[in-house]
Amino acid sequence: MGSQSEVMHCYEQIAPLTERMLLLARTGQWGGLPALEMQYSETVDRLKLIEPLEELSEAQSARKLQLLVRIKANQDGIHDMVLPQLARLGAILRSLETQQNLHHAYGPTDDANL
Repeated sequence: MGSQSEVMHCYEQIAPLTERMLLLARTGQWGGLPALEMQYSETVDRLKLIEPLEELSEAQSARKLQLLVRIKANQDGIHDMVLPQLARLGAILRSLETQQNLHHAYGPTDDANL
């Protein structure tokens, strides 16, 4: 077996990263996502630099396509899990902002003891 190309190595790293990210999202372990997302982004950034410089064999191109299908499915699953969480977070932030505005407008002041 020949040595694996750096491009393929990147794709082989990205696929399981997205699978772990999806598992964390499914189990509500949101705190673990940022570290994996950072690894994912670093690998994708590296891939953007090296992929144009490397020509893949037919077998590598076929494997790349398999990995891309897997990665895309994982990304779609992550997206479907994260968007509702972001919407809930946005609603909470809006509610807190409203409460803060009401408190500033109608809350107790130093003159309340008069």
